[in-house]
Amino acid sequence: MLLTSFALAAATAVSSVQALANPPVTDGKVVGGYVLFGDPMKLKLLADNAANLPINRVWLSFVRPDLYYEPGSNTLVGVGLNYNNTQADYGFAEIKRYVQKLQAGGVEVFLAMGGWDYNCWPWSYSYYSIFNYGSTTPTYQSTIQKYGGGQITGCNEGNQFCYSCEPPSNGNTFDSFTIFPEPGNSATWKQAQDYVTKNSKMPESPVWHPELVGGAKYTTEKNGVVTVPGSNVWAKKGRDPYQDLVYVAKDLGLDGVDIDYEEFWHADMFKTDSSAQKNCGNGCTLYQTVYKFSAILQDVRINIKNIYPSLKLSTAASAAGAWAGTWWGGNHKGLTLNMVPSYPDLVQFLGTGANAGGWNIMTYDLSNSAVNCPPSPASCTLDGQVNFYMAQYTAAGIVANVGYEIGTPAYPPPAVDAAHAMPLSNSLTGAIISATQPYYKGGFFWELFKPQASPNDIHVTTLARVLCKAVLGANTPRCSGSIPILANDILPGSSDTVPIGPPGPTPSGPPPCAEPYSPTQQYTTAMKFSYNGYNYMCSYWVAAGTQPGQPGLPQQGLCSSNGAVTSTLAPPPSSTTAGPKPTTSAVQTSSPVTLPPASTANGTPCSTPWVAGTAYNGAAQVSYKGFNWVTNWWTNSEPSTTDSSWKQLSACGGGSGPTTTAAQPPTSASVIVDPTKPATTANGGAIFNGASCSTFGAWGCNFQCQCSYVTVNGAFALQYQCNPSSARC
Repeated sequence: MLLTSFALAAATAVSSVQALANPPVTDGKVVGGYVLFGDPMKLKLLADNAANLPINRVWLSFVRPDLYYEPGSNTLVGVGLNYNNTQADYGFAEIKRYVQKLQAGGVEVFLAMGGWDYNCWPWSYSYYSIFNYGSTTPTYQSTIQKYGGGQITGCNEGNQFCYSCEPPSNGNTFDSFTIFPEPGNSATWKQAQDYVTKNSKMPESPVWHPELVGGAKYTTEKNGVVTVPGSNVWAKKGRDPYQDLVYVAKDLGLDGVDIDYEEFWHADMFKTDSSAQKNCGNGCTLYQTVYKFSAILQDVRINIKNIYPSLKLSTAASAAGAWAGTWWGGNHKGLTLNMVPSYPDLVQFLGTGANAGGWNIMTYDLSNSAVNCPPSPASCTLDGQVNFYMAQYTAAGIVANVGYEIGTPAYPPPAVDAAHAMPLSNSLTGAIISATQPYYKGGFFWELFKPQASPNDIHVTTLARVLCKAVLGANTPRCSGSIPILANDILPGSSDTVPIGPPGPTPSGPPPCAEPYSPTQQYTTAMKFSYNGYNYMCSYWVAAGTQPGQPGLPQQGLCSSNGAVTSTLAPPPSSTTAGPKPTTSAVQTSSPVTLPPASTANGTPCSTPWVAGTAYNGAAQVSYKGFNWVTNWWTNSEPSTTDSSWKQLSACGGGSGPTTTAAQPPTSASVIVDPTKPATTANGGAIFNGASCSTFGAWGCNFQCQCSYVTVNGAFALQYQCNPSSARC
């Protein structure tokens, strides 16, 4: 049955179509697919079968982010769509004709800017997004290990920096790649920059990079001068590519434009890393990429209003884009989430209203390796991860569409880590359609003409039909149609049966905001507060005045005030740096030391006497000046009623109590530090010049620490530097 219906669709061309009475997309109910050019026959097949396609939107992909188009020129020579570069107008007239046929058949047509190759800078991606995250990662193995002999210095322009953007089998040249520019000469870009800067609620100011223009020589810290990929014709002509995207859409009569922004290299290269660890080992933030992406969308929005007010705007967004917490590189985690408090009107422009093309979430190219799976209780299966990531967008209050992919995923790299890839099968499609799709208005897939890699992969028509029925309704006539095929790409053994089950749990929106942040409050483990539209939860002791988002105060996600996402909470303190952290070393003697006996007074025994210079964990009890004391959190200070790290208990004295023996130092210690050299401090502990120990208890938690020994007052002392993000409390 499957083969027969496809063959019929391929053999029969619809010579004429009738315009539908209703618009193709109503109330945001989108069923769409991207079509990647290279073969102009794709668009003809779609246009000829428009009324029978089980989709109501097509994204034509991809145009260059550094395109130029002069209004009324009616040529795609500077657009980079690669539809048919042999035609004098590069396919402009032909595309316009097919667009009209698609629209008459009830299918909206969008033009997508970006795509992976048009987002990738081989040098930066290789150095910042691959090399920094370790030699054991699949991407490192398939690039630097394979083409650079495991050495980053072996990656250069001659081998496209170890083919970090595309494998050599793709046939790319260095000219295949480009980046999204920052057109500083453009009036609307400057307006967009002003909007971004004025409305930002992020803790650092935007830093723009208009110097990154195709062909420019860029001086780097890594390896000298490199060439920025892409074209600079737009700059020479004094044009703004984002404005020209709107102009070309207007002249083609399109329904919308799409920004497919995947500049992972930008987030890695310009990351904010509060721990000063180059590989985000302590968690990073990508504020500068939030600024750039927001400015691009705002520039397009301004030009839509000025040039083509009916045009819709969509974006293909990262699966992890709405996931809260610090960012660990390479995946745009939190990119969308960080936009919401600062630019809620821009987020809404894409999600709801007359110009809303949608937030299309790329919930594919996901790995089931333990390193890449979302945290428990999320499932590591494909359908489990799709459900998790979509729920993050719901929790952020963002209207979003579910993404699907045909055939072999692009990640993890098939050549080196196929075992962890999760291709979309019929059964997994059924699980997603059942449990996740009912809670989202639309769905889309990549790509309309992408073939199956095995009979177990769902075929594009099977996916389109079941998605169409889920979104538009089971009785919608077009949902029984077919996606035309270029060749007989249906593999033997393929099935058109998709098992549908009951809906899953309803995803919840943003939780209520906790009490507002106070710069005078000393936060301890598990304390919660809200700040600039987000909830935070303290993971260990931090000093009063520590900036939210710094180590110890990780973001938990957006919150709502009176049912709405808010961005009007307490202003930031005058300082954006973290407050002081405890720095004194914990002392462990090299041989047992018998401490003085505890005493009692009036029947109340005294705890172990307080020892100056000792670091005490939370809930530790000592006696001092005739009173028992308990620590509220980690401290090395003197017990005092004016010090909030201590709580005074009852008076004590007299009698005797148990003796306490200090622990032996760990046998794994291998470095003795010269005690005459003072230890410097960082991350809440001393930097030890030496050996590594697995864990060390501090602040009531276990941390990953670096340790060494010094002599303090004639006894061995353990000094340690702990990574706050490694806390397990």
